[in-house]
Amino acid sequence: MDTVKTITESSREIKVVQECDVVVVGGGPGGIGAAVAAARNGAKTVLIERYGYLGGMGTGGLVTIIPNLSDINGVQQIAGIQQEWIERLDKYNAATYPPKETWGSDDKRLVSYWNDRVFFYARLNRVVYSALIDAEISKCVLADMVNGAGVKTYLHSWGTVPIMEGNKAKGVIFESKSGRQAVLANVVIDCTGDGDLLPFTPARFDTDIDPKIRIANLALCFWIDGVDWVQYDDFRHEKPQKYAELMKEVMLKGGQAGGFRSNLKGQEHIVWFHNRFPNKSQTDVEELTRVEFLGRQKMMITWEFFKKNVPGFENSFIVLSAPQLGTRGARRVHGEYMVTIKDMESNEPFEDTIATFPDLDREDESRKHPLQYIPYRSLIPKGVDNLFIACRAFSSDQAANNFFNLIPHCVAFGEAAGTAAALSLKQGVSIRDVNFESLRKRLLEQNVPLPNAHVPAQDRPAAVAAVYEQKKINPGLTSGSSDH
Repeated sequence: MDTVKTITESSREIKVVQECDVVVVGGGPGGIGAAVAAARNGAKTVLIERYGYLGGMGTGGLVTIIPNLSDINGVQQIAGIQQEWIERLDKYNAATYPPKETWGSDDKRLVSYWNDRVFFYARLNRVVYSALIDAEISKCVLADMVNGAGVKTYLHSWGTVPIMEGNKAKGVIFESKSGRQAVLANVVIDCTGDGDLLPFTPARFDTDIDPKIRIANLALCFWIDGVDWVQYDDFRHEKPQKYAELMKEVMLKGGQAGGFRSNLKGQEHIVWFHNRFPNKSQTDVEELTRVEFLGRQKMMITWEFFKKNVPGFENSFIVLSAPQLGTRGARRVHGEYMVTIKDMESNEPFEDTIATFPDLDREDESRKHPLQYIPYRSLIPKGVDNLFIACRAFSSDQAANNFFNLIPHCVAFGEAAGTAAALSLKQGVSIRDVNFESLRKRLLEQNVPLPNAHVPAQDRPAAVAAVYEQKKINPGLTSGSSDH
């Protein structure tokens, strides 16, 4: 076994550049939700982001699909700050999605039409509310949202370690071209996605991921422009066997098959490719470097093959590759409650539900259990005070995390944490002791759809069913069993 060589750093004083109520680390989807919500609820808020733009996977990662905003019946379940993001894009024709009147439709022609455009528009043979967004315009509208809320933002800044006093988080140290600096805060919110602050706290966390599931893969997205989509689409449909043979061949050569069209206005000639790469760890810098190089090799193989062999790509060119790698799964904190796959087999909300997510992935289970619920407790690490984990590193087992770590889900985690952080300061209590009814009331005022979590447990399934009856739909709710 090789001996690891180490050095000892000299102690040094670090300049405190800000003192605030709430500091948010990570300006991706979760960080946007957390910072905007905290600031709008009266907290002096600081946001630290390692890149020169906001939005994370939704912008720099080129994961421009905002999926699963409605349930299978077409009822919107994720709104709040996520919906505001989309509405702000609408002003610039920078988001597309099926019209509201089609949500929940099982009309075969409609399903086929929307599925042909983006696969997330149609799930389980229904049209659903999912959006495709413009990454560049999103960077601008998210900056407007953060600035408009009065958030003090540090871009090009990497939040490295939390400032701890025993088990209490008291702020964050960050690195930038200005050197090593500190922000002191009453509440710290980790929205890094990978739970980057966790190793420097007493919190426990898991990193195991089954290599067969989605979150085990890294990704590098890229766009090919100059594509004659009509010619390409006709070829796929008129010669499906030949198309399948070509896709098999490009995969054997180390390239990427498929790709779907960006149907944003003015971008109809762009085809979006989404590579997946198995890896040992999504927090290992050597693995991240390996996949960056491999991803661009795969991109070139793909483009050259399509340009030479696939009708419609003759005049194509690579217009953009993601400036940041697509990460899906790393650390998952042990929280006050851990969401598990068993929770997805119940239709009962938690008493402290802060988000409702549609289940649009499990063919049979989704019809029996169309809605899933996330408890406030799953954002709070065991054994650590003043710290939220409001990103895909929330407390969950790997199976549940595989379903609930998408972009709009992370916005919802952040919005709940940011709102709760501000309320805890107003109420003069720890984040664990926030009055949940006041949090629930505030989230509802912020257009966050929530179930009747205040209804006594024995009456809750009937109350939830009544809501669906009012909307003239029947998701097949049953009381089921629950450990909630």
